[in-house]
Amino acid sequence: MKIFLKIFGVAFVCFVLLFGSIFFAFNTFMRERSPNDNLPPIRDTEGADLEEMEPEIKDELLRAAAESRRINFIVLGLEGVRSDTMMFMSFDPEEKGLDIISIPRDTYYPRVGYDGPGKAKINAAYGDHGAVGVKTVVSDLLLDIPVDYYVTITYKGAESIVNAIGGVPVYIPKPMIYRDDYDKPPLIINIPAGQQVLNGENAVKFLRYRKPTPGSGGLDRDGDLGRIQAQQEFIQAALKKAMSLGNLPGLVTNTFRFVRTDMELQNLLRHATSAIGLNMENVTMNVLPGEARYKGGVSYYFYDPVETRGLLLDMYGVSRESTDIQEKEDE
Repeated sequence: MKIFLKIFGVAFVCFVLLFGSIFFAFNTFMRERSPNDNLPPIRDTEGADLEEMEPEIKDELLRAAAESRRINFIVLGLEGVRSDTMMFMSFDPEEKGLDIISIPRDTYYPRVGYDGPGKAKINAAYGDHGAVGVKTVVSDLLLDIPVDYYVTITYKGAESIVNAIGGVPVYIPKPMIYRDDYDKPPLIINIPAGQQVLNGENAVKFLRYRKPTPGSGGLDRDGDLGRIQAQQEFIQAALKKAMSLGNLPGLVTNTFRFVRTDMELQNLLRHATSAIGLNMENVTMNVLPGEARYKGGVSYYFYDPVETRGLLLDMYGVSRESTDIQEKEDE
């Protein structure tokens, strides 16, 4: 028995060291290495044309978030040093539900020490603060709701993931025709109308597309908000396709090399396993409430904090009426 226990003890230690090193290597490799991670973003509220919400109005929402088991994360689609796509996702492991809020890349978010019209757009935050800083920005934008993780993916990664699930079915009402010879490499989009199953290459073009080449008669998505709607429809179709494969943990492990995240491997696999059985009827898609308008001759998207709070209260299952009553009693 002593010999057995000794052998078992040695084997167990080797097992722990082996798998501990695998987890450590994964968790180290998967994190982004941004030189700007230590430069925290500070919102510039002086003359910034931003509505501030009273702290007590946030309380009920933050209480609900603290008591919830939801996992919140941001997904960033990267184009160079800027985030071309930004989505806040909140997964409810108990109800098997997923809530997605698309954040327009032109959302107005001025930061202290970063001047210029381009720097006042939220998509500039990634290049200046890394994905860690974007978590702070999105949490601030969403009234201090916690953002647990980030996930970043490049166009090449998105292409590979779509190919891994065998393509994504979409319906295209009009031909998508666009050409940009100044892009590197030149961007040429020519996708016919009708029902399509997009491979990785065409899926990326579908996600990037905003407007047609003038005079081509191609599909016009009416700017970034139209593109966001198309992206949300694509994601719903991609999720449905991925869930139908029945091996979500395996899909995650096979595609993780195309992404960067601060989610540790053990948590990633646990969350992927808990997502099995996700009901597509429980996937909701929204856009950050607000409106597009000009400021200083530049087009921005100004978010509405009151409507944003209402959207988040719905997400956390808190009645808007009850919080309104409580706020009146506190006045």
